[in-house]
Amino acid sequence: MIDFAALALGPGIAAFGRPVTVTPLASSPARLPFPATGVWTVKNISIALEGDQSLNTTVLTLGIRLSDWTYKPEQFALVRIPAAGFYPDEGTLWIDDIDPDGQGGATLTLKRGQPPEQ
Repeated sequence: MIDFAALALGPGIAAFGRPVTVTPLASSPARLPFPATGVWTVKNISIALEGDQSLNTTVLTLGIRLSDWTYKPEQFALVRIPAAGFYPDEGTLWIDDIDPDGQGGATLTLKRGQPPEQ
């Protein structure tokens, strides 16, 4: 079997990834923040509304190789991406959705602000 994560994801993330810091959920005892790497993407989308109206918004994602992470990604964990200009005083990013690709990677959909109460 071909190890897609090692052959494609690893080199791709090494070439295009940015360093991030992940802070697991406070409800997960003894889990400390850890460094990771991911490919940061910002995508502008337009959503059609009634009566020729539209809503423009931005979708923030982080492509990762699961084996590079100290802990499995979890919804509501905090992510800091210094190279993208997101610091705690400028807004926190948190994991809203985790979409594994079945090949050892995943796309994390991120949101700004504080995560909802769990």
